Amino acid sequence: MSAQPTLPTICKTNHLSLEEFTSVISLLFEPTALLTQRLHDACPYESYDQLLDKADELIKELSPLEQLEVVNAHPRIGENAAKLSALSKVEQGNASDNEDAVLAKWAELNREYEDKYGFRFVIFVNGRSKESLFPIVEDRIANSTKSQELATGLSEMVDIARDRARKLQAANPASGAPSPKI
Repeated sequence: MSAQPTLPTICKTNHLSLEEFTSVISLLFEPTALLTQRLHDACPYESYDQLLDKADELIKELSPLEQLEVVNAHPRIGENAAKLSALSKVEQGNASDNEDAVLAKWAELNREYEDKYGFRFVIFVNGRSKESLFPIVEDRIANSTKSQELATGLSEMVDIARDRARKLQAANPASGAPSPKI
């Protein structure tokens, strides 16, 4: 079993090269060069909370095409485990007794959602089973609009990143320490 990833202190993160910074941001968000570059350019941060507030602000300022790039960096629910980041694998949970049927249903729902909206369905799973999310995606397919879904998906991505940061900081409390004034 591999060791849980850790976040460096925010002070250290502020001084990383773009390549090293990308590795840190990829723990919080699925890899997206566009968002990572802009967050790196906005350094320094006093805390990971401030960094994530900035990410939320930057995402809202992106053009619709850029927002699509960011939301499509997120893996599909039910994606082949080989294509998931280590944290996404944990968040999407263990296989159920009827995993093949669940994954087939997710493949169908993902296709339907992407055909309607043109981008991936994103939801903060937060420990829920894949099956428990079926009514949510079905409702969003039936009752939402493209602009609502894009805003919701991007917001959910930031919520996921905040949860990841909180969990990674809990595993290494020094990582969440505020940066000394520079």
